Amino acid sequence: MQDHIADFGLGESITGKNDDSVLINSALVGREYTFPVTEEIAKALQMSNRVIGRRVVARIMRNTTSGTLAAGEIVTVSLSGGHAGLGDAAAKSSAGDRCCLVVDPALGASTVADDDLFYAIVKGPTKVKQPATAADLDGGDVIKAGASGRLAEAALGSDHGLVLGTVVKDNQVDDALVEVELNPEWVG
Repeated sequence: MQDHIADFGLGESITGKNDDSVLINSALVGREYTFPVTEEIAKALQMSNRVIGRRVVARIMRNTTSGTLAAGEIVTVSLSGGHAGLGDAAAKSSAGDRCCLVVDPALGASTVADDDLFYAIVKGPTKVKQPATAADLDGGDVIKAGASGRLAEAALGSDHGLVLGTVVKDNQVDDALVEVELNPEWVG
């Protein structure tokens, strides 16, 4: 799905280095676009019909984790060099990380290579990856960043500033993508 002015569409990544291993497409990093969720997209991502007509806010980021990223993984964003969370996915999340976004779940089985550009979901309906031993999530539960780029259950009273979003559908499946309403507290 592509915004009419976006540089590339959700579900895609683009090359971040040329044949000489020089970083390219740097002017795109940090750009943010709003994408409509169509019936076709909701069906492809196996999301509930309630998301149709909603909007997803996504930011172009560079994978600087030194590894690959997969759909729905949680990444920490770099706050160094004046980026203030705008441009680089510094690492897969660890438990307790605060400034995190979610790798575009529309990538499906595709991965994002180191230094390539991809969309990180900032706000809206999306899917986030369960850990290898799934958390027991019910609709209405809140989530935060967990270890290895996976989600963890959050508590509203004690995890202030860490909450990434709210679970939409019950899920207890290992390594599954969980439907959530993403609205990270740190984004504002």
